[in-house]
Amino acid sequence: MWLAVGISSTGDGMFLTAFPLLAASLTRDAFLIAGVTIASRLPWLVFSLIAGAIADRVDRRRLMVTADVARCVVVAALGIVVLGHWAQIWLLYVCAFGLGVGETLHTNAAQAILPRLVESDQLVTANARLTSTQVMTENFGGPPIGAALYSAAPSVPFLADAVSFVAASALAATLPDVHGVDRPSTRLWADVREGVRFTVSHRLLRRLAALLGVLNFFYFATEAVLILYTLERLHSGKAVFTALFLAAAAGTVATQWLVTPLQRGVGAATTIVIAFWLWAIALAGLSFTTSPLVAIGLFFTLGAGDGLWRVLTVTLRQTVTPNRLLGRVNSAYRMVAQGIIPLGAAFGGLTAKLLGIQGPFVIAAIVFVVIALLGPALLRPVRELTGARLDPYT
Repeated sequence: MWLAVGISSTGDGMFLTAFPLLAASLTRDAFLIAGVTIASRLPWLVFSLIAGAIADRVDRRRLMVTADVARCVVVAALGIVVLGHWAQIWLLYVCAFGLGVGETLHTNAAQAILPRLVESDQLVTANARLTSTQVMTENFGGPPIGAALYSAAPSVPFLADAVSFVAASALAATLPDVHGVDRPSTRLWADVREGVRFTVSHRLLRRLAALLGVLNFFYFATEAVLILYTLERLHSGKAVFTALFLAAAAGTVATQWLVTPLQRGVGAATTIVIAFWLWAIALAGLSFTTSPLVAIGLFFTLGAGDGLWRVLTVTLRQTVTPNRLLGRVNSAYRMVAQGIIPLGAAFGGLTAKLLGIQGPFVIAAIVFVVIALLGPALLRPVRELTGARLDPYT
């Protein structure tokens, strides 16, 4: 599974650069090009809950394989279309949406099956390794490979991505048959409602989802105007803009070797509070600095906070959720995380227009400082869990 994630994420990284390059070759309309990103994210809003219910109804291993095979067909067809010079912008939307649907199915199944593959005290380490591998391949390895292959021939990165999905599906097929799901007797929509009810009624899951919604809203308010921040505030260009993202990815990877010792030493709740403070310090610094080098370092700090938060909250969800509900709870949680992003981006754009380019960063810094200060109280459900017999870390 670890190797499958690495291979598939490398293909996803190639997609991140090849798809915009292809779109830009078809149109110079910024809104039409942005439509590719919208189409790829839309399935998380409209299909995520259904995908989670499906992941709780079928063999999760086979669902992972089927999703990868389907994505292989979509991206291979696109590669052939590009090879024949038949590509049109609307076709990119269709392919991006189809790949997004496959991603919802694969991701929900993969997160749900992981607790069946490792012991409970190995979940933090397993999630850390999968997260670091995904970030390294998708953010570091895949994008430059995609750009290089696109320069060689526009169809090559898409055909190569198809091959990566074949390899990932072949590896997923070798996983042990430990999906542990019994087909529910209820209808699909009843399953969806059950998953939502469980998420909303569970104090820990409800608190983590609400926190993530607030965090994502204000973080993506800053990311939405990051290119303007780079140009106007840092007086830099594309190289620094790219370096900011690479620094954040490096910070996420760096913490994957620290998260297990930290949570064992100071506890899961305290480790998450550390993540809050890393974010707060980074955003406060970004509100004032005009130095590109300082900004790059602060984005490394942002990524470090993300790494701690991501690994521990995924592990907590996997620990407190019954196996039969894992797919649905993951999908409900991700729907909150993805659904809030467009709203945060719109808020960031409006705030920057009214208050200047620093506005979204100042507001986000204030919010994150408040969350960090209230962190021990906000994370009381985590402390109650890790102090009980359910503690997955001891």
